[in-house]
Amino acid sequence: MDVVLSHIVKRFGPLAANDDVSVRFAPGTIHGILGENGAGKSTLMRVLCGVLAPDGGEITVGGSAYARLNPEAAGSLGIGMLSQDPLDFPPLCVWENFALGGGPVLSRGQATARLAAVCARMGFVLPPDGPVARLTVAERQQLELARLFDRDVRLLILDEPTTGISPAQKEALFAVLRAFVADGERVVALVTHKLAEARELCDTVSVLRQGRLVGSFAAPLSTPAILASMFGSQAACAAATPPPRPDPVTEAEALVVVENAVIADEKVVLEPLSVAIRPGEIVGVAGISGGGQEVFLRGLAGIAPVVAGRLSVAGRELAGRPLTRFLDAAVHYLPASRMEEGLFPGLSLLDHVRLAFPEQRDAARTIFTERCVGRFRLTNQPDSRAARLSGGNQQRLLLSLVPDDTRLLLADNPTRGLDAASIAQIWDHFRERAAGGAAVVFFSEDLDELLDHAGRVLVFYSRALVADLRSGTYDAACVGDLMTGRVAAGEVRP
Repeated sequence: MDVVLSHIVKRFGPLAANDDVSVRFAPGTIHGILGENGAGKSTLMRVLCGVLAPDGGEITVGGSAYARLNPEAAGSLGIGMLSQDPLDFPPLCVWENFALGGGPVLSRGQATARLAAVCARMGFVLPPDGPVARLTVAERQQLELARLFDRDVRLLILDEPTTGISPAQKEALFAVLRAFVADGERVVALVTHKLAEARELCDTVSVLRQGRLVGSFAAPLSTPAILASMFGSQAACAAATPPPRPDPVTEAEALVVVENAVIADEKVVLEPLSVAIRPGEIVGVAGISGGGQEVFLRGLAGIAPVVAGRLSVAGRELAGRPLTRFLDAAVHYLPASRMEEGLFPGLSLLDHVRLAFPEQRDAARTIFTERCVGRFRLTNQPDSRAARLSGGNQQRLLLSLVPDDTRLLLADNPTRGLDAASIAQIWDHFRERAAGGAAVVFFSEDLDELLDHAGRVLVFYSRALVADLRSGTYDAACVGDLMTGRVAAGEVRP
């Protein structure tokens, strides 16, 4: 199916999110859409799948031209999209969510069988009768991907599809995508910030910057050329050069002490674990979906209760204490699901500043200018609603609301779906926090990110802490084997 976007314009007030963009998605190809956050990538894809109406231009599908599409029309033409943030109904069961989406009405048995078939092909494990509310963000994204593959989609739009899946699942996904376009009739539009994945998978790449198309490249793809078109040559070099991995901190007195702690939430109870974290450390947490690492972070944040054992931060005993005690101990948590758990979609950015700094409500505009704009380069206006923020600006806003005196900063997938420049900015900030004496503990599904930024890695498998690895004693293969249970901690050799 040949799809052409011609001179697409999409405005939000004075902002041109897409400014005269023309792209052809040729049948039989995987077409990458790259650009920094706010470049207009997701907006262009939402125009294509009918979620947004363009203010100008034309969409041609199989030779037929349309001034705009709506979701029903796009679906009938065989266009489907996996959004970066899960779009589902948390109170419903997994199989009920799978059966939704405009396809034929399915019974429970039919939906369960079809879900099992797709999961077997993709390497996913999704319990059909469990409520979606109990799934992790990664599992919810897997469910949406499974639903799209079950439909007769001719143009498959994927917005950061490898977020939340393991390396093995990513390889399985890539194999499925290649098979999907192999008949020469179907096409994949892949929105991603991971240049390595684009080089590995894409036949063609289009690069957007500030709403405009600034470059088109055919395989074999050149990373320097793509980065230069996205950011300019100097910024490209900075974004492409990771900092040296930090050395582990071994001398300072422990800031966080966990002794024989059992952490539980609605889905998972962790095996008893003990660990100490010192000021100035940047600690990575590794594990596949459901391994227990998310529960560990939420336990340190006071969201998942410590039902046995001991947890203290800066000498304050916090096991069994309410969330307010964790906040008093200067613990701050950045969730993976930014809009659902971290922000209020209907409130303005200024409202978020007032909530974060209630004692300085009268100075909210000054705080916004100095922190949100000055320190974190947030580009939206203070009266804009949070729902209008791009993924990168959502994270910039959340970071700007973290108090300066935070001792323990916990981050669940802090760079999920972000471009290279935004990722570099976030890690600069985390290193500044650690240099100032805070401890930073983060979970990332990207093993390269763990290797680049963590001075120490805690590995979880099957709801247990199985390894505590110091810098210089591990590589990607080592961590991958531990988090998937292929080797036990005692079998790891420096």
